[in-house]
Amino acid sequence: MNLAPKTKKIVAIGAAGLVVIGVAFVAVLALLIRDAPAHRPTVTAFADGHTVVVEPYLYCPVETPLCDSDGSSARVPVREGQPLQLSLPSEVTSAPWILAAVYSDDNGGAVESDTLYLPDERLSLTVPPLDDEGRTLLGVEVRLPSGVIDSDTQQEEIVSHAIWSIATTPE
Repeated sequence: MNLAPKTKKIVAIGAAGLVVIGVAFVAVLALLIRDAPAHRPTVTAFADGHTVVVEPYLYCPVETPLCDSDGSSARVPVREGQPLQLSLPSEVTSAPWILAAVYSDDNGGAVESDTLYLPDERLSLTVPPLDDEGRTLLGVEVRLPSGVIDSDTQQEEIVSHAIWSIATTPE
């Protein structure tokens, strides 16, 4: 197929224009991805007809697990006889994680019970409103642990680099 010189010129200009538009699109997309906020996974809590999406109380990069908290505890009403149910994202369940359930003791204090879950062991769980001793659930924390080494003592310590905190309110 033999094209006229004017047609060849128009096709070349059109192709160059498409290349410029493509490069500009890729550049804008790269800037948007680079400047996008980091995704912070959420935990879904359900109790007695109330569903709450729980943002992280603490969420630090694994490489720098010692950062300041910028979140708050979520409140989920739990009344006697109704359990707290948690649905966890893969960002939590694909790693070892800890459920810390806090129950009230007879003196008005708190008793914490920690359970370690291995990767992909549980995607959801149910926390009873009363423990085996009849103590009332005050709240739970879902924690992602990290190991850090104290540079002075060379001792390893386990810290939580991410925490989702849920305070339960008996009704």
